[in-house]
Formats: sequence, structure tokens, C-alpha cells
Amino acid sequence: MASAQPNAMEPTEGIINYPSGNTAVVACKQAAGYVVTFMSDSKNSQILVSFDSKGVGGVNYLNGRPWLVVTESGYSLSDKKGNVVERIKFPRTSQEVISLEVTECIAVRFTNRQNILAVFAGPEGRHEWQCGEALRRTEAPYTSKVVGTKEGGRLELDVAAIRQRQQAVGSVYVPPGPHRTESERPGIGSLKKALRNMDPASDLSATVSQLRNLDTRLGYIDTLPRVLYGTARSASAGSLARGTAGGGGGSLGTTSLVMGSSGRLVLDDYGSPELSKTQRRFASSLRGVDADKVRHKARRVKLPWLRLRELDTAVFGPTAPGDTLQVLCVLADWNPVCAKVESQLEAANGALAEEAAARSGSEAARVKMWKVDASEGNLLQDRYGFRTVPMLLMFYEGRLVAATNNIRTEAQARDAALGALVRGRRKEVLPEGWRFGTGADNSLLDYIRPNTVLREL
Repeated sequence: MASAQPNAMEPTEGIINYPSGNTAVVACKQAAGYVVTFMSDSKNSQILVSFDSKGVGGVNYLNGRPWLVVTESGYSLSDKKGNVVERIKFPRTSQEVISLEVTECIAVRFTNRQNILAVFAGPEGRHEWQCGEALRRTEAPYTSKVVGTKEGGRLELDVAAIRQRQQAVGSVYVPPGPHRTESERPGIGSLKKALRNMDPASDLSATVSQLRNLDTRLGYIDTLPRVLYGTARSASAGSLARGTAGGGGGSLGTTSLVMGSSGRLVLDDYGSPELSKTQRRFASSLRGVDADKVRHKARRVKLPWLRLRELDTAVFGPTAPGDTLQVLCVLADWNPVCAKVESQLEAANGALAEEAAARSGSEAARVKMWKVDASEGNLLQDRYGFRTVPMLLMFYEGRLVAATNNIRTEAQARDAALGALVRGRRKEVLPEGWRFGTGADNSLLDYIRPNTVLREL
């Protein structure tokens, strides 16, 4: 085909044919730009170039393999064999124009997704289409057409220019552009992405590395215990820190980092602050806590949590403690009965711990109670067939000894646990694969509200 004429014609909307009659270009104008498709001069009309109004599309070789592929996130270039030779994510920092001579009459000039020039040179002349996404602010808004200021601060606009633009474009407003989704200058939300793409040899990269090292060091600092600042108790903060951290010297009234016995950085004594008269008078009125004079002592002991994923290790696995009865208290915080029973279970746990501390080798020392959240999963429910909570499952060396939903008081929980320990030592365990029968998991089921039921099996 003959070479193109030197002067470019206005973008054409519609269909352009080859001299042979085959379709060459199909161009459709939209509000945001042009959608163009270039085809080969053959009967099968092979697509060589295709771009939409957002600059998304691509260019193909004559053999059908992709040459340039443009997406909203980036672009890639390939050789004639289909191997990718370059892959870049937007925004593209280089302004170098990539020229793709597809045929004698079809060419593409690619800079970025906003600057894609598709050219078709035929006997009738040269046609060009700007296929990239239209940039915003290519022209100033209508409010910038100010020719003067009237009295009172009112602006005098160039009404003729505004009406002329409205007739040509159809609106006085500037259409949105690509910066609404991605910008070459990222903001605070893209800071992590910018740091990942930063040159490691730059000075800024070294500064960021120093800040990260400082942040890591600060994370290893053990702060001083909580004390009431400005009182007599605050004067002993340094001694408390040295006693709990395990060493580290420093002068009074200074702050320094030392390595404790635990291998962590500890904060040395910073000295006691100078107190005012009012603070000294208030500090003298405070009384320290004397453990020997405490009349009331909490007898409840919180039940430690046990997750379902830890069952095999803590209860059924080979690492489970021997000669120990483990009581799994399956509770649900939304159940009103569980809220009442949990306090009794904590009291029983405290009584067993107190008895074990007072008399070594007692049976109470061989009982371990756990709290299991019934809402975490249905593993235990499906395995043993119960449908109400609270439920107590008692295991001895990984075998189920007893299962009951009939515990309501501290004494009942303690007696049930000690009795199950004796039966476990006698190997009186429930058979393998044992499950509750229908309606047999709670003899007091008639007195429990319907909302206490977990789910039907």
C-alpha cells in the first residue's frame, strides 16, 4: 500500500476500508474517548490493534501473538515467539515513546495509558486516534474564564467562551481523569508501596532502615512496673525494676539501656521525682498493702482457656500429663446457665488448688480444669453427641471417664472431679466412641430455656 500523506486528518468515527474492500479500522467515539480496532487486509480480518476509551487493549504481531498488552495496572512487551521481555506497572516513570510498526499502514505510539496514539495511513490520508484515557484538567474549568471583577467582589466571566465550550463538549464541567484511581505521586496510603519500590542504594533507604532498627530495639524494652507517680511508692520503682529484670546497673536519676538476665533490654532506674509539699502530705497518708493484714482472699480461680486446636496436645496426645484428670468445662457466654455455673466452677477450681497447696500429694493436685468456648466449633459436640451447655467432659490419660451436664454447685463439681479421678485410676472409663443418646445429655433439661440449646444434631 502507498505511504501515508504527510498531513494528519481529524479522527474519524465509523469504518475505514482497505482498497481491497476489507475492513481496516472500526472507530467508535464515546464520552471518555475513542474505541478503535485495526484489522489486517485479509478475508479473516485478523485483529492487530484494539484499545478502549480507558487505554486498555493491545497490539498483536502478524502471526497472532501479543506484542503489547495494556491493562489498568500495567503493560507488558513480548517478542514474536510470545516471550515477555518487559513488564512494567503503572504509573510509568519513563516518558520514552515505544513505537510499534505493525504493518506499512498501521502504527502505534505508546507512552503510557493516557498517551496512546494509533495511526492508520491509507491512500485517502493519515488518520490518528488518541486511544489513551483522557486526562483531567487538560483545559481550565469554566470558573477560570474571568475577565474582571465587578463592585462587591462579583466576578465577570467570559460568557461567550463558556457557551462555545458548552456547545462543543456538551458540558461546562471538566470530565474525570485517571488521577481518581491512581496517581504518579502516591499519598499516605501508598507509602508502603513506595518504600518497597525504593532504590536500596539511596540515602532515603538507609534512613528508613535505621528507623526500622530503632523501632525493633524499642520493641525489646521492658518498661518499669506501674507505680503512682509523685508518691512514696514511686521512689521504689528503680529497685522493683532491678529486682524483676535481673540486673543492670546505672546511676540514680539517669536513663540507660542494659541487658537483663532474660536477654531483653531493660530500662534502668530513673530516680525518684522531687515532690511538692502537697504531694508529700498526700504520700504520707497512703498505706502500703500488707499481705498479712488482708482479711479477705478471693477463693475463686479463673479457669484457663483451652482452644480446640490444642486438644490433641493437651488432652489426647502423648505429651498430656499422666495420672491427671482433665476436666473440660464447655461453656458459652451467651448462655445464662453458663454464667451462673462458671462462678461455681471457679470456686471449685480455687478449692482444689488451695487443697493441693496445703497438702502435697493429695488427689486435688491431680485435677486440672479447663474452659472451652462452645461457640468456637462443634468438634466436641459432634464427637460426643451433646446439645446443651454447660457440659463437663472428664478425661484420664486421654480416655473419657465421665460426661455430665448436671453440675450446678461448687461441691458437685469438686465431688464429680475427684470421683472421676478414682474411676480413671481403676480404668473404669467409657467405651471408645461413646455418645449421648437423644435427650439424655441433661436430666435437668426440662428446667432450661430453649435458647440454651446449641443446635440439633
